[in-house]
Amino acid sequence: MRRYPGQDSVPRRRRWRPAMAAAALTAVLVAVTACSSGHAPAPAPAPPGVTTAPPPPPPSVPRLAAGEELQVLPPKIGCPDLAGQDFTRLSEGAVSIALATLVPKSEASPYEYCQVVGYIDPQIGFELRLPTTTYRGRYLQQGCGGFCGNINLGQHPPASTGCAPLTDGSLALGQDDEGHRDTGAVDVWATDPQLKADFGYRSEHVFAAAAKAVITAFYGVAPRYSYFDGCSDGGREALMETQRYPTDFDGVLAGAPAFNQTALNAFEEAYLSTVDFRPDGSVILPAAKVDVVHDAAIAACADPDLGDGAIQDPRACSFDPGSIACPPGPDRPDCLTAEQVDVVRKIYTGVVDSGGTHLYTGGEPIGSEPQWVGLIVPRDGQHREQILMYRLGTGFLRWLGTWKPDPGKQIDASLFTVDNLRSYLDSVGGLYDATDPDLSAFAQRGGKLIQWHGWSDGYIPPVGSITYRQAVIDKLGQQIADGFYRLYLFPGMFHCAGGYGPSHTDLLTPLIQWTERDQTPNAVIATKTATDSDGHFAGASAPTPPDPTAPVVTARPIYPYPTQTAYKGSGDRNAAGSYAAILPQPHDDHYKWGGDFRSGYQLWCTSDGRELSCTRSHP
Repeated sequence: MRRYPGQDSVPRRRRWRPAMAAAALTAVLVAVTACSSGHAPAPAPAPPGVTTAPPPPPPSVPRLAAGEELQVLPPKIGCPDLAGQDFTRLSEGAVSIALATLVPKSEASPYEYCQVVGYIDPQIGFELRLPTTTYRGRYLQQGCGGFCGNINLGQHPPASTGCAPLTDGSLALGQDDEGHRDTGAVDVWATDPQLKADFGYRSEHVFAAAAKAVITAFYGVAPRYSYFDGCSDGGREALMETQRYPTDFDGVLAGAPAFNQTALNAFEEAYLSTVDFRPDGSVILPAAKVDVVHDAAIAACADPDLGDGAIQDPRACSFDPGSIACPPGPDRPDCLTAEQVDVVRKIYTGVVDSGGTHLYTGGEPIGSEPQWVGLIVPRDGQHREQILMYRLGTGFLRWLGTWKPDPGKQIDASLFTVDNLRSYLDSVGGLYDATDPDLSAFAQRGGKLIQWHGWSDGYIPPVGSITYRQAVIDKLGQQIADGFYRLYLFPGMFHCAGGYGPSHTDLLTPLIQWTERDQTPNAVIATKTATDSDGHFAGASAPTPPDPTAPVVTARPIYPYPTQTAYKGSGDRNAAGSYAAILPQPHDDHYKWGGDFRSGYQLWCTSDGRELSCTRSHP
């Protein structure tokens, strides 16, 4: 065990012991197969004279009986009275209630609720919304995005378009700021080791405990079901909860997760911030040419079975930007110079070392081009320091990814080596990464996990989600994974929302039905509205946010991966009913890169009030 701050290294990772893994896997197999229908099967009669072991216990996540409905639970105390309750003795951290006020039903709020604002030591800010006349025993904790530092509980959570419990007030809602406030262009908050740990893994867990304590005080009973819904960093938080704290939530929705965060921020994003700039800072591929690349990619790879100009699986596309290279002579607006072709190839490939070894799980997917502008390719008049990949890469390398701040850290080719990747993973990956494939504890208690990703996500490559799914299957086996885990991939969807393919969907309702009634999810409907992007906005202005309330123009069924969607051959191509499921040719979903997904790498940190101590051993 070492102490922080002033730490340059951490203990070597513990080795996962095969005998322990086999025992855990056997226990999970018994529990999950026994409760797949929500009821344990009767044991077979024992031979005379043989003593049988007791049947395995039922899952700790209760299932509703047929016809059973959750009842409305009225508050037991007044909303303002919450401010006078003592929550300072909670084992996970002292809680202070700064505000508890009643918010009446209005045009902005479809139901009356008690707004609670508070803090968990040392400074994790949070907000809760507790319905006063409509609550039915469910709690939904929402994740954050980026490096967080804010609370946006008023927004609808990801992948929940049309989810009735969100609008009818049956859910208590909560969100926290992951332990700090946004400090602008420089992430100086991360100079405090405790705030690193809070952002990395601690905040969602201690907030879950605090939220349930406040809910129990208000309604007189703890939530019957607890859910988590997050995208991007919120997706990382979602997977972190299932891995480290499998009893916090019964159902988890993890969208486009930044779960491989150390490699993502310090290597993939840092690398992509360099590819479109010459040594003198001049731009190689201008924003105006991104549409040229996108149109060529769609022409080469769009799946006619979808009928909406989206690519069903970019890995099956062999588009090469060299196919739109300009002929010898002056540059033209409708083709790429040799230098620009090289930039696009680097973006698709992602970060590699000098020998070609990948330092992250995947490059930008073919079809993600419209998101490159402002992210990798600067808008007209922007410099490298203004693109988002540079902001995220340097933010991590200078502040989050080092125990001693390094504000002068520069991004250059010397960074991109396997040795450097493994050094960062060993030093801080145990704080930030949610790559542990051992979800046996979550599965054994009856938890349900739905992970989802846009196939055209330009922020976090979707291949990482597929690779993690495979790692879970390798660890637990296909049968166990299928009992609690689903992955959905949306063709033409950007990062967390929007895109030129159908992107509005509701995965929260299927998650609730799966968790509470053991109804296994299958196809979900994704829609595209009249105001959604057509994939062309490479100009100077930012894209218009998606509007799920606009008129629907296209609908598609999306099936759990690896099942795909195909046109039946007749019917309205814009109607979901005209499409059916198909199973594509098998694909090897393992991904060879400089890191790995395994157990035992996590850091667990505690503070004695003066310094932070971190170890690989779970306290």
